[in-house]
Amino acid sequence: MIISRISTANFKSNAHREAEMRELARLKELRRQYLEEKLINRMSYPELDDPISTKMAGFLSKFTCAIQNASEHNIMEFFGDRETAKELRKNLSPECQADSKFLREQLQETEELKDPVMTLICANRMKKFAPKKGVLTEEQHINFVEGIKKTISTIVRNSDLDKFQPEDRAAIIEMVQKVEESDSVDFGIEQKLKALIDRLNSKKFKPGFIPPVQVKYLEGVKKMIK
Repeated sequence: MIISRISTANFKSNAHREAEMRELARLKELRRQYLEEKLINRMSYPELDDPISTKMAGFLSKFTCAIQNASEHNIMEFFGDRETAKELRKNLSPECQADSKFLREQLQETEELKDPVMTLICANRMKKFAPKKGVLTEEQHINFVEGIKKTISTIVRNSDLDKFQPEDRAAIIEMVQKVEESDSVDFGIEQKLKALIDRLNSKKFKPGFIPPVQVKYLEGVKKMIK
């Protein structure tokens, strides 16, 4: 079920952490099934309203809100580089350090976080999960928006953008800049994102082009055939 508004549940509770992990595992399984069922016939990035990306946007919205407003954790434990994450975990209890490392590993394996275009598709759906007025205090709302912006910016900028052609790379950078400058989670990137996806998907007919998000799947298929 897609969450229709942001939860302010306390991330410090074991029950909440376990619920987050179960939901993330469910979304990863949905994406795996989608790739198995659709990939062979459609070697492309998904549509902007892709239901799994939308569900992931809901998960990241709720997760970020909890981390930013009801947690001893820092959002960069999960999305920053390894050294930053390691440094941020130093002051946590052993149990919290273990939870942080495990959840980071699970998050880093999701398709939405491994490919910058998939990340932007997810970011574009964040507006669906903007908190309704009165759900969060002004401070909580600011923390939520800044956490989402930092998360999206970090993921995209730490991605391998060199694998994209100059025009596509420039479009990705322009969109992440719009995310960074936004004062809400409605980033205003939809039109440019659709143009980028249409352009990238059109290249699937050109010999030798494989959309980056599909590479891992194809490698798995090759292993199965051997």
